Amino acid sequence: MRRRNFVKKAAVGSVGLVLLRNPNSIWSYQANERLNIALVGVGGHGWANLNAVAGENIVALCDVDEQHAARAYQRFPDVPKFVDFREMLDKMHKQIDAVVVTTPDHTHAVISVAAMKLGKHVYCEKPLTRTVYEARVMREVAAKQKVVTQMGNQGSATEGLRRAVELAWAGVVGEIREAHIWFGGGNNPVDRPREEQTPP
Repeated sequence: MRRRNFVKKAAVGSVGLVLLRNPNSIWSYQANERLNIALVGVGGHGWANLNAVAGENIVALCDVDEQHAARAYQRFPDVPKFVDFREMLDKMHKQIDAVVVTTPDHTHAVISVAAMKLGKHVYCEKPLTRTVYEARVMREVAAKQKVVTQMGNQGSATEGLRRAVELAWAGVVGEIREAHIWFGGGNNPVDRPREEQTPP
């Protein structure tokens, strides 16, 4: 596979997660080399991210809600489990190459920066941060530590969505005068709202 195709496929995959021990090794990464990955937040969408990296070496799982994480904990019964990400990083940092952060939004930056300061590569779900300041701190820490980072915007990178936008822009569906959008959150589809709403 050519370098350009590798990077393109990595960026457009279902999770698009590529984490490397050394960012400079992106051009020589061995396909059969497994990374030691820790996950923070393994219920809900964290379960999907866990499945996306399950072919790697899962070395630690962390979630504040053990009931919500039960499915992940059952799948990896021998992997150390933590309630506090700080304790996980303290005890396991020497065994971890990368951290996947799929927690509630307000904790993304705190967990990601803590991992990056230890030299860990990070895949963090969106929204990456709550504030511009947090985003700047994350950028600065990632650059200083020379770690690979990625924010999870796989939905915007999927072929289906991009193709739909191309068709709309090309006028294939005619002039678009009105659009109806609703979202139930996560992977839980909801029926279209039935009540009348006044457009803004």
